[in-house]
Amino acid sequence: MEIIAIIPARGGSKGIPRKNLRLLAGKPLIAWTIEVALKSEWINKVVVSTEDKEIAEIAQLNGAEVIKRPNELGADDVPLDPVIFHAVDSIEKMENVTYDFILTIQPTSPLLTTETINETIKIMLEGDYDTLMSIKDETHLYWIKKDGRFTPLYKERKNRQYLDPIYKETGAILISKRWLTTENNRIGGKIFLFEIPKEESIDIDTYQDWWIAENLLKKQTIVFRVDGDGEIGLGHVYRMISLANRMVFNHNLIFLMDKAKNVGIEKIREYNHLIRTFSGVDELFELLEEINPNIIINDILDTDKEYITKLKNRGYFIVNFEDLGEGSELVDVVINALYENSYPRENHYYGYKYVCIRDEFYIFPKKEIKVGVEEILVTFGGTDPNNLTLRTLGAMERLDLKNICVNVVLGLGYTPKKELYHYVGKLKAKGFKISIKESVKLMSKEIYNADIVITSNGRTIYEIASIGTPCISISQNEREVRHLFVHTSRSIMYLGMAYDISEENIASAIKKLIKDYELRKEMNEKLLKFNLKKGMDRVLRLIFDKYYQGVENESKN
Repeated sequence: MEIIAIIPARGGSKGIPRKNLRLLAGKPLIAWTIEVALKSEWINKVVVSTEDKEIAEIAQLNGAEVIKRPNELGADDVPLDPVIFHAVDSIEKMENVTYDFILTIQPTSPLLTTETINETIKIMLEGDYDTLMSIKDETHLYWIKKDGRFTPLYKERKNRQYLDPIYKETGAILISKRWLTTENNRIGGKIFLFEIPKEESIDIDTYQDWWIAENLLKKQTIVFRVDGDGEIGLGHVYRMISLANRMVFNHNLIFLMDKAKNVGIEKIREYNHLIRTFSGVDELFELLEEINPNIIINDILDTDKEYITKLKNRGYFIVNFEDLGEGSELVDVVINALYENSYPRENHYYGYKYVCIRDEFYIFPKKEIKVGVEEILVTFGGTDPNNLTLRTLGAMERLDLKNICVNVVLGLGYTPKKELYHYVGKLKAKGFKISIKESVKLMSKEIYNADIVITSNGRTIYEIASIGTPCISISQNEREVRHLFVHTSRSIMYLGMAYDISEENIASAIKKLIKDYELRKEMNEKLLKFNLKKGMDRVLRLIFDKYYQGVENESKN
């Protein structure tokens, strides 16, 4: 079977002037369809029909043959039938050959793939059809204006999924048998409508279409390697969700997660991100081989050289968060928002400027400080290994704070619940206003409503700072001691390491903050000056600037 592909390309486009020649994601628009057509094993010849000399040059440069279209066929009001017939008739006469099928591909469909072209050709070769046209599902509640009145194009109002489907021609592909192709027709009686994949159906007619196509063509496949459970908490998971929520419109995202850590998996599922689970390192690398991502983002704390070397040997661009391990020396980008380093290695980025605040913290306005303290929040994260929650409540008992509402938010891994609930019961019997909360959905609201927050020295510090609530912080372990924002910001009351802190120390700090309105106000103002909500944008720019810089360097080599 002889199959010819005709790509009609005028020079006088009106909506986007000279659009066939404009660079789309680094290539002239027309080059995209030429490229996919040339890759098809079914197509014998790819021809561009144009009246424009510059389009002809670009088409030939990209491997297509060119038929000069008569000027009278280049006008705005000329349909495609005579243009396609002229191109095929001219080629057949020059080559003394007759084609069996004529494939029309619009240059304004740059996301069309060779696989889709091959599938449509196969349908025509195996089926008894005269014409195949690409379509997309456009099922909606439609109206028309007829005789000055609006009339519905539906019989009954239903949700979209229950309506009879309506399809729209995309213009991307039209295949017709040669015998019925004339100056006035390419459509026979036996028609097959091929529903094209959604992204491939984009037809560039407006600048908005162009913007969508540009972003789709620049899509990268990104893997997030992260876990969460009662022991390690959900902080890493929340950060990756926040990053993914910003990337999901422009990239293909996949979470790779240890199937034994179900808590984190369930949290990701709440946001409808794609998850693939594995058991063991071998299965992880099998999945990576299958997915073949452009970028891998690890949020698994310290990595070793063996793991990172395996990733690098496969050519992945690697970004690690909070990695102080030996593997961090080998990756492309390391982001450590919790730490400060005056002399970081190349591609290592430290400090609060790179903090990724969860989406929910963008909802609330800046915290305004009240003269009196009415509410205190106590939250020590995932496991609270030093049971600072209990010690803090003991400090409040010492202060006899019966006139202040105390909200206690427990982490997933907090284990001495029986002891805590028993103690809180005793305090309530004495007249204290204390409530314990688990599985809080909107932590930002708890922090915003509080007048004082008492917490450990982890990521929560940044979330508190983004809202501006005065805060008392205690480090749970040596790693948290290295989180220096409490020092550099000079806006948080930091008490030191857990094993050095007594109930009396905590009580003294709480008493000072309650009494000193001016101090709380000063802490609030200093925290808000850091504008931590800009960190996410900074991190995204950093990742993709470094990635594309790496791609550029590879192409030069």
